[in-house]
Amino acid sequence: MGIDRASFLHILPEHGLDSRSRLSRKRLAQVMTAKKAIVWQWDFLLWAAALWVFSGAIWWLAEATVQRGQLAHAGIVLCFGMFALLSDRPTGSRLSLTFDAVSLGLLISACVVAAGAGLWQVPWLMALALGLLAVAAIVFVFGERVMPTAVGFGLAFSGFTLFAIVLPFLDWPLRLFAGKTAIWMLEAMGSAAQLGFGADRSKLILMSAGRPFEVAAECNGFGLISGCVLLAVLLVFSLRLRLFDKVLSLLLAPLLGLLANALRIVLIVLLAPFVGEHYFLMHEAVGISLFLGTLILLWWLLRGLSHRAVAPLREDPVPG
Repeated sequence: MGIDRASFLHILPEHGLDSRSRLSRKRLAQVMTAKKAIVWQWDFLLWAAALWVFSGAIWWLAEATVQRGQLAHAGIVLCFGMFALLSDRPTGSRLSLTFDAVSLGLLISACVVAAGAGLWQVPWLMALALGLLAVAAIVFVFGERVMPTAVGFGLAFSGFTLFAIVLPFLDWPLRLFAGKTAIWMLEAMGSAAQLGFGADRSKLILMSAGRPFEVAAECNGFGLISGCVLLAVLLVFSLRLRLFDKVLSLLLAPLLGLLANALRIVLIVLLAPFVGEHYFLMHEAVGISLFLGTLILLWWLLRGLSHRAVAPLREDPVPG
């Protein structure tokens, strides 16, 4: 079947328009690719400048974390909690990996606060600046949809930095509290115990059933207590909780850590006569079990409170 000249002339411009349209789309794709490359270059320069501003503080915090095992334990708890919350994101959601007004504003604010901390030599301002930097990084990577989690992590990371600053001053107060609380628990169980200093007063000794137990720096419970506090801060500001539940959680976390650490000392004292040469193995097993168990309990409690907060109210049936 043939086609006349008029029909051919009618079809030809359409094919020309399709060709020009394809060329336009190709050109647009090239322009967008070039634009993205420029944006990535600016993003890289901004993060490089920010890391240069924070390089001293980040290096100091990294050294303190490596040198103090309890601080490292708290940092690991914080990171695991963060990853667990981010894993609840909808599957298939794309990463942002670009600055928007919020992340850029947070980054600039972090640098300004860091400059003020360096100028006035105020450590807690640097802790705040590092928290803002952490929030900016999370929003940059995941976008504004994770803002509650980012804020929770930023506040917890500021707390982690403050813990690194005050840890040397909390060692002996925490050791004394742990020892005295362990004595109270042992006496409540009917076991006589005493707490005192060694000959050179550099050691805190707990005596029970004629056996001495040193309450060393590793027994002050700082890792467990700070881990509980940081996890609570992360969850309280990341999850939907009632105001009363938020306050209750923040008060419960350090108390739970303090009591769990004292209970660890009590269990070690009670089990010591039965393990013989396996004392060190028992010591580590009890410590790890209570450390993980306390954090899991705190996680379970706070997640339970969040489920209660978002649960819909049950409607009473309307009488017919």
